[in-house]
Amino acid sequence: MRITNVSLDGDLDRFGGRALVVKTDRGTFNTPHRVLTSQEFQYKANLPFEPPLNNKISEVVAQFSRANWDKFMTTNGSFNSRLGTIEFFSDKMAYTLKRFYPQIPSDVVLDDTAIKQLLELQRMSDLDFITIPNLSSEIRDFEKIVTSFAEEVLSERREPLIYLDMELEPPVFRERFMTLLSHSDVDTDQIHTVGLIYRPIRENVLNYRLLWENRESSVFLQMSYIPREFTTVAASTMHLLQKWGIDSFSIRAGNYVSPKNSGREPLPKPDVLRRTKRFDPEPLTFRRFQTWIDRGDMLDCSCPICKDKTVDDFISIYDSESERYPGQIFNAANRLHEYYCSSDEFETSRDYIRTGELLEYFKTKEGLRKSDVEAPPSLGAWIE
Repeated sequence: MRITNVSLDGDLDRFGGRALVVKTDRGTFNTPHRVLTSQEFQYKANLPFEPPLNNKISEVVAQFSRANWDKFMTTNGSFNSRLGTIEFFSDKMAYTLKRFYPQIPSDVVLDDTAIKQLLELQRMSDLDFITIPNLSSEIRDFEKIVTSFAEEVLSERREPLIYLDMELEPPVFRERFMTLLSHSDVDTDQIHTVGLIYRPIRENVLNYRLLWENRESSVFLQMSYIPREFTTVAASTMHLLQKWGIDSFSIRAGNYVSPKNSGREPLPKPDVLRRTKRFDPEPLTFRRFQTWIDRGDMLDCSCPICKDKTVDDFISIYDSESERYPGQIFNAANRLHEYYCSSDEFETSRDYIRTGELLEYFKTKEGLRKSDVEAPPSLGAWIE
């Protein structure tokens, strides 16, 4: 897959957002949008039926601890196993454009050998984007590394995706981001997309501001590793991020710990159901399912998971005894409900962005309105 053109869709929204039209040799898609991760894709297998998924981009997430990173670099079997996992999801996600996001421990320094091994892992699969993870600040020949990498990837008619960590020191982040932008022009035509690793905005505002200052650039910004909730108001973090000109968003993969291995007594099934967090698309916040139990009657949701169901219907359909752990199916249903509703909400916000009214959209959503995520300095006074 090759990206053939990235262009703004409508005028830039002064509040901070932007909408893009991204053309590829496999079709066209619009942003902002939500990416489906391999972990979210697996939820479908837990349900009593298989709802259709409508995502344009998929993300195969690989989680490395320090121990299994060392194993990956020193044993043939680990490489082969990782490749098998990518191939499994690539086959299931063949209807989408596919990218790879390796979560690598922060103390791992990627040298040429590690980059080579990750490159081969991806090129042997059916991925559309070929990734370099974030390179540590100590690496001084960033431009030479990424341009050589891009040439390799482009020669196979695939898209290079270089990740930058949002908590890089501001001078380093600026130098690297601007370097990538400089290789997006018609003369070099190497970089059409940049990967970003989420970090808290309030601690890294200068790097987020740099993204906002360069919203006119024709580079598709893809952010990974985003927490579901912005904890201050339980708002949806990825929807808050639209004001910085980021284009696509994927959720952070969780590490499941079985109750029998967690050192704690598992919660009784009724408590699991009541305490499970459910996405409420009206305010764009997360609430405990108990909120809907207290309300009773209909769920008032038209997504494929919830359509025409009452609260009691939802519990009876997705609460099963044939589970590996309490609430497994119930949790899978809630998370796919979240995916569908969140994706639809990006469709709604896109219309606001294209008409320059993202500020008005934020005012209609309780979670976004009450958030204390910093806006760009010149816009701070606009937020209630």
